[in-house]
Amino acid sequence: MRIWNQLVIGFLLAIPALGQTPPAATAPAVPILLEAALPMYPPIWRAAHLSGKVIVRVTVKSGRVVETAVQSGEPHLQVPTTSNLKTWRFDDQVSGEFTVTYTYEISGAPTEAPTNPSVEMLPSLDVKITARPVKPTCSDCR
Repeated sequence: MRIWNQLVIGFLLAIPALGQTPPAATAPAVPILLEAALPMYPPIWRAAHLSGKVIVRVTVKSGRVVETAVQSGEPHLQVPTTSNLKTWRFDDQVSGEFTVTYTYEISGAPTEAPTNPSVEMLPSLDVKITARPVKPTCSDCR
């Protein structure tokens, strides 16, 4: 009898859901990036151990970046940022606008020689470029 009661209660609880439709799958707010050139940390900024951010409004038509408008950020980082954004490619069906933040950061222990920076693409399409500092060299130092 106890099992019968549990089945009846389970059935009764399921009745309100019978007429409901499942929520529709929503399209991602950010398009899926198919291709992009590797962004670079500007060498002069890296040598000077400088960090910064650039926020850009990106316009995409038929999968191609057609316009970039810098909203804020370090002036010396704007050209490498917008140049990199122009290499981005999406599906041909993608058109619209969104905002991207590029973060350039110096972090970690200093190295004797330059190393490749790490590049992180977040699901939001924000980009984080982290470079390790290089120890200064001095040919006259003893």
